[in-house]
Amino acid sequence: MHRIRYLAVSLLGSGAIYAWQTPAPAAKDTFFYNTIFRTQVRYKSALPFFETNYRIENENQGNPRIDGTANTSPMGLTAFRQQTWHATIGSYYNVIPNLMVGGFYRYSMGERHRNDWISSGWNSGTWDWFWLNTNNRPDHSFIGDITWRQLLPFLPGENWVFELKNRIQYTWYTDDRYAARDNWGQSSANVAQTKYILRPGLQYFWLKDDSPFITFFLQYEAHFALNYGNRRLVESWGYFGFFYHVTEAVALGINIARAQWWWSESDSIKNVRAQEMCNTTVGSTADTACRGIQYTATQRAFVLGMTAMMRFDFTPIE
Repeated sequence: MHRIRYLAVSLLGSGAIYAWQTPAPAAKDTFFYNTIFRTQVRYKSALPFFETNYRIENENQGNPRIDGTANTSPMGLTAFRQQTWHATIGSYYNVIPNLMVGGFYRYSMGERHRNDWISSGWNSGTWDWFWLNTNNRPDHSFIGDITWRQLLPFLPGENWVFELKNRIQYTWYTDDRYAARDNWGQSSANVAQTKYILRPGLQYFWLKDDSPFITFFLQYEAHFALNYGNRRLVESWGYFGFFYHVTEAVALGINIARAQWWWSESDSIKNVRAQEMCNTTVGSTADTACRGIQYTATQRAFVLGMTAMMRFDFTPIE
């Protein structure tokens, strides 16, 4: 008989957790480098848009386990750096001068979701937890965008613009590892989830000869889960940076961001077998508590970004 321990983790609910080890992710703070290339074309009220983004972790974080070890297991992986890449294409449309609506498709690889924290099973007297390496797994997203921009002439310097982005993002992907028996509890290999993104921001345009010279910006971005997990705010970003306008069409920028993710329990935790996880009798009070585990694990990162941006206006001069 294995000894049951009571472990305190960040819980959304109250009550004891009957487990040998908490399933809460070992979400270590980290540092990323980020590069973005963005191009936008204006033709009358239409603004076709393309962006590609590559983000890489500064150093190997190992194959993190809840106990800090890095032993390789049948489903485990050696040390790796998370590498996230995406390409987005679509278009905005100016409904009125202050209001734009847009629709986009995004293809990405290397995204991390809450279901990517799994276990290979019960090995040598302990559970073996780790993040799946998703660097080669594709995600697909449709994005709807409504953006409001407003000049704020009452602020000192006059050239201040407030921007408010509202986005709905529907993402789907497939990962057969979710459905494998060696995953701690099985869940569907096909995942679809929707979130709402709110991004208020403030920009200041430093003009030179009546043309933009440097643009400073401060932004906050909040991601709210609409149909998954037990927590609504699941991700946030705070940005500060600037663009140097090399020409009217080309700008180069640098920014620093503070990112934060909140990980709630994966779908597979609901399917864990009580005899394996908790050593309890199916249907007992301990079994119910084991299957009802809820947690929130927080991960933070600094992200240093560099951006190259190109804008072209092909609107006919009347």
